[in-house]
Amino acid sequence: MSKVELLHLDAQRNPLAVLKYEPRRPRRVCVVAGHGYSSSKQNLDFLCSFLASHGLGVYSLDFPGHKLGASGGELRGVDDCIEAMFRVVAFVRERSDDAIYTLGHSMGGMTAIFTAALDANVRGTVAIATGFGRPTSLEALRRVGVTDFRSSYVVGVTLPELVAGVEARYDELLPRLAGRPVLYVAASRDAMVSPTSVRELYGRAPEPKTLATIDSDHTYAAEHSRAVVLEWFDELHPALRSESGPE
Repeated sequence: MSKVELLHLDAQRNPLAVLKYEPRRPRRVCVVAGHGYSSSKQNLDFLCSFLASHGLGVYSLDFPGHKLGASGGELRGVDDCIEAMFRVVAFVRERSDDAIYTLGHSMGGMTAIFTAALDANVRGTVAIATGFGRPTSLEALRRVGVTDFRSSYVVGVTLPELVAGVEARYDELLPRLAGRPVLYVAASRDAMVSPTSVRELYGRAPEPKTLATIDSDHTYAAEHSRAVVLEWFDELHPALRSESGPE
């Protein structure tokens, strides 16, 4: 089993709570992970602990303003998400020369993409249940009676406010990922981010890229993506498979 440590980091605006998963036999690869809107790092625990058991160091953060998390503060918009993940990436980089990847679920996947796009030293990223055209899908959910989107779980912006204009940001930043590997994971039973929207994001993205579809709903997509995420990392860093097994 990996060792788990709770860290508290100072950031420009909001303090951050980060769970560090430290494997006993590290493989010189670190992953900075972010959860979805209204959730917390707990939602990523099964995936993070699984990756750590296979030799990856993982740092899973609570985004600002999320009441289920331990960071506190306020979420004003996408820039706050990016700033938070940047801070954790910088923390990891200050302490090692390991290869750093970003990873996220839903809102965290969007943040992982944007953070990697803005930091050329991030080696690649994993986006789980993250798609293009989210404002359109939110309007469709409203038409069938979904109106709250758990906004009371967040101090700050609502989910529709958060993703307003995000398509333009994808158009600007996706090309910057060219030459770095990205894994896009769609969940077959996802009612929040449809597999179609994940495929559209994948289609707009530069190479190298990989698309995987798993059997899951939206909430548990990170947990159910464990095998495909590990396989992707094993292909990039074969020593993980040949030299390391679950601890």
